[in-house]
Amino acid sequence: MADEGQGKRRRRGRRRDRKDANNRPEDGAGKDDLSRGDVSGEDIASESDVPDVVDDQPETADDQPETADDQPETADDQPETTDDQPEDAGKASRRERTHAAAGGGQVSPMDFWRSGRVRSARERRAGTGPSEPQGFFKRITSLYLPPWVPVVAIIFVVFGLLGLLFVTRSATGAPRIGVDHWHAPYTYYVCGEKQPPAPTWTGSGVHTHADGIVHIHPFTQSEEGAGARLSKWFDYGGGKLDGDEIRMPGSATTYKNGDECPDGTIGEVQIFVNGAKLHDYKRYTPADGDRIRIVFGASEDQVQLDDRIVIPEGSATREIEITVDQPDDADESSTIFTPSSIAVDAGEVVRLILNNVDEVSHGLRVEGVDGNYGTSDDFVVVPEGSDAEKADQGDIIQPGGVGFVIIRFDNGDRIEFQDPTVVTTTGTIVIEDVAPTVTPSPAEDFDVEFDVGMLDSVYDPDVLMIEAGTKVKLNLSNQGEFVHNIRIAGPDGEYETEDDILSEDILPGETGELIFELDEEGEYIFRDDFRKETMTGTLTVQ
Repeated sequence: MADEGQGKRRRRGRRRDRKDANNRPEDGAGKDDLSRGDVSGEDIASESDVPDVVDDQPETADDQPETADDQPETADDQPETTDDQPEDAGKASRRERTHAAAGGGQVSPMDFWRSGRVRSARERRAGTGPSEPQGFFKRITSLYLPPWVPVVAIIFVVFGLLGLLFVTRSATGAPRIGVDHWHAPYTYYVCGEKQPPAPTWTGSGVHTHADGIVHIHPFTQSEEGAGARLSKWFDYGGGKLDGDEIRMPGSATTYKNGDECPDGTIGEVQIFVNGAKLHDYKRYTPADGDRIRIVFGASEDQVQLDDRIVIPEGSATREIEITVDQPDDADESSTIFTPSSIAVDAGEVVRLILNNVDEVSHGLRVEGVDGNYGTSDDFVVVPEGSDAEKADQGDIIQPGGVGFVIIRFDNGDRIEFQDPTVVTTTGTIVIEDVAPTVTPSPAEDFDVEFDVGMLDSVYDPDVLMIEAGTKVKLNLSNQGEFVHNIRIAGPDGEYETEDDILSEDILPGETGELIFELDEEGEYIFRDDFRKETMTGTLTVQ
C-alpha cells in the first residue's frame, strides 16, 4: 500500500509541474523539472514536442491516472469497483485517445465540435512564448469547413449564373426570336418625289422583299430588341441612317442635312410614324403595323395621306367581310383571303371588313383605277377604332384583329387587292354597272356663281365675297389626286353643327356643285373635311 500511495503522489506532482510550466517564462522551462528530482528517473517530454491536443495527457501508459485518482486520497474513500477494473483495458483506451489526438489514424470531421474548442486559430503551445498576430487570410484558411460546404457553394454559383443569364435574356426587348413576326410598310421621298422601294435582301431577320415593307422576325440574338431598329434595317441592307444623313439600301446616293433640292429648298432627314414626326428616330424600332414615311426634303410638320383615298365611314350603305389566314404556319405563300372575290355595284359605298385569324400580322390594299399599288387612288385597310384620315394606328392588322376600309368605284371594272405583307396573296373586286334611274329635276335658280378648284392642299380661290340674301352657286372641280368636299360653317361659326352648308364628296377628276344662301352679314369660314388643317378658306357676306 505504501508503494501504491507513493506512486500516486508522484503522478499528482507531475501534473502540477506541467500546469505550472504553462505559467512560467520560457527561459525557466525545464529547470523546474530537474530541480524537482524525479525519483522515477523518467524523462518528461517537452510540451513543444507534443501536439496541442495532448498537452494534458501523460506520455506513457504507466503515467495514466487511474479512474479513482481524482477521488479523495484515502483508500477508505475509494469506491470498491475501481480496484476491480482491468488495468490493461484502461491503458489501451488511453493509448487510443492519445494516438488519435496526436494525429494518428482517422479523425472524424465532428471531433472539433465535440471538443468544444474554437478552431479559428491554433492555440499557443505552452512554453513557446506569446503567439504572433495572424492575418485575415491565415485566419480564413485555418478555419475548418465541413465537406458539404464547397458542394453547396458550387451549386449556388451555378444557379446564380443561370439566373443571371435568364434575367439578361428576358431583359432583351421585343422583337424576339421565334416569337415575333412584324410588318411595317414604308414610303421614301426625296425632295417631294416618291422613290421606289429598297431591293430585296434576306440575309438577316430584319429585311425587305422589295415590297415597301420592313419585315421583322429575328434570326439571331443580335437582331432582337435594339437590333431591330430602323437604323439597323438600313445597315443590314447596306444603307445608312443617322442624325443628319441618309442613304437608302440599294442606292449609291447619300443625302445630308443642308443639301439643296432642285427647287432650291434646303433638305433635311425626317422620319414620320403613323403621321407623327419623330425627333429621335435613331432609337426607333418599328412596331408591328407602323406606317413609316421616310423623307429627305423641306421640313414638314404634318403628313398628308398621299397614297390612298379616304371616304367617311358614315357614307357606307352595306358591309362585306373578308378573312385572311395562313394555313401553313411554315409557309407565308399559303396566305389566302376568304372570299378571294367580291362584287359591288358601280357607285356603291361599301365598308370592307378584314378579319385576321392568323398568328402573324396582315393587311389589305385595294389598287385604284390606275392599276398600280401605292398610288393616290388606292384604298387601304386600317385597324378598327383608328382615324382613317390619319392612319394613326398604321395599316397592318394584328393577329386576331379587325380592320376596315370604305371603298367606292363609279365604273364597271375588275380591281385587284392584295396583302402588302405577302404580295402574292391577292383577290378581286368585280364592279358591276347599274343603269341608274334618273328623275329629272328642275334647274335651280341662282343669282351668282363661282368656279372653285380643289387641289390636294388648297382651294383656288380660297377667299370669296358675296352680298347678303344672294343665292350663290359654287362650281366645284377636284383637280387633285384625293377625294375632297367643302363645308361652310353657319352663323354660329362652328363646324359640324346643324347650320353647316355641306357639298357632296367629289372624287379626283370629277366635278360637283353647291347652292346656298346667307342672309346674315359677317365672315364665314369653310374647309375640306378630308384636309381639315390645310384646305381652308373665308367667305365674306356684305
